[in-house]
Amino acid sequence: MRLSRKITIALILIILVSTPIFFSKEKSFLKITEISNSFGIKTNLVRIKNGNVVYVKCRFKYAGVFHNPAEKHGISAVVAELLCRKIGELSPEETTEKLKNQGIEELSIHALGDHLSLSFYVLKDKAVDALNFLAPVFTQPKFTRNDLEFVKNKYPTILDPKTADPEQLMFDKLLQLLYPNHNYGLNRTGTAEALSSVTESDVYQFVRENFTKKKLTVLFCGDLSVFETESFLKALFSQLPVGEDMPNLFPEDLTKYPVAEQKDLIIPREHLGNVLGVMCGMRLDKLNAREKAALQIIITTLFDDTTGDFCEGLRKKQLAYAVEAKILHRSLSSIFYFSVYIRENDLAEYKKYVEEKISSYQYKLNIKHLKRTREYFSETSQKGFISIRNIEEQIKNHQLPFTQLPDELFLQVARRLFEKIKIVYIGKVFGE
Repeated sequence: MRLSRKITIALILIILVSTPIFFSKEKSFLKITEISNSFGIKTNLVRIKNGNVVYVKCRFKYAGVFHNPAEKHGISAVVAELLCRKIGELSPEETTEKLKNQGIEELSIHALGDHLSLSFYVLKDKAVDALNFLAPVFTQPKFTRNDLEFVKNKYPTILDPKTADPEQLMFDKLLQLLYPNHNYGLNRTGTAEALSSVTESDVYQFVRENFTKKKLTVLFCGDLSVFETESFLKALFSQLPVGEDMPNLFPEDLTKYPVAEQKDLIIPREHLGNVLGVMCGMRLDKLNAREKAALQIIITTLFDDTTGDFCEGLRKKQLAYAVEAKILHRSLSSIFYFSVYIRENDLAEYKKYVEEKISSYQYKLNIKHLKRTREYFSETSQKGFISIRNIEEQIKNHQLPFTQLPDELFLQVARRLFEKIKIVYIGKVFGE
């Protein structure tokens, strides 16, 4: 079975437990090992004999935008944008060039969820000097007032209904329907009103409170010894304050925050011609590992763009050829959503098709097809790493118990998943 590249599973990227992983080239089992260190930082190491490249992933717990105070909602996104824009006295262009010269590649900073994470690749023989160069961003980020204003003005422009990406617009509106009155339903990059109040001192305060050793988890992947991980931690994080434990401020029980009664929402958009975008979404709260594995198998079986039942039916009816389908896991809840672009005249038929399919999936699934998908995931999760660049995906697969799923679990998850569907539309016809 060929899995669609469009079905992406966003699971927790930092793993805190030791898990056996098979590395095919070495013909032996490797482990994610928790490394004790003198800094008290939760650190994990995956040892791979891959040469001179080291992968580093840092996560600051509950520092993402969902945990921002209402009056500063979006400050996490602002900080993430500013963090490595300038380092020391260098300009943005000089910083980019310096990072490259130091052997740091594919630097990525993400804060649009529960946590703020930073990842990159670095050359092992340059790592200590490179990490020393990068370290000040976690304690003394450099930016001017003009830098701050530039970043603050960026995000509301991205979300302008007249110019923003239709997928992003539909997804933001879908979140409002799935999580009304909860932070998970808020704009992930803040609003112009909230961001306008963010000051330079707010940014520095955010850094002091959130970039601490107690909130930090680090993952190293590469041909490293425990001694080397210690030296890397010292270079990168020795100046971080210890900080205090920051618990999840969200209530664990999301039943107090049910989905909206409103079934759908419309976004008028004149520049799509006679094409309409339609995004459907569903929510599941507090899934355990087995349920997440079952959900992945269900969605792959039904929505794979090549073999999935839903997509095959669309092509037979000539309603749409491609379906964008994704699963998103957050700390307390998971979302499945899929979107298509259809002709204006096909809207009624597409809505009928979705209703019929979703209703049937809730009570009847092809167990034979599900087992075939389960076997695929079980087999591929044991093959190990293709390269260091897919290490996180391999780790995520190994965390899900694909071989321990009874048939009835699929139906239980499907009934919950397809119980309440929310729909967002975008297109010119809605503006007329």
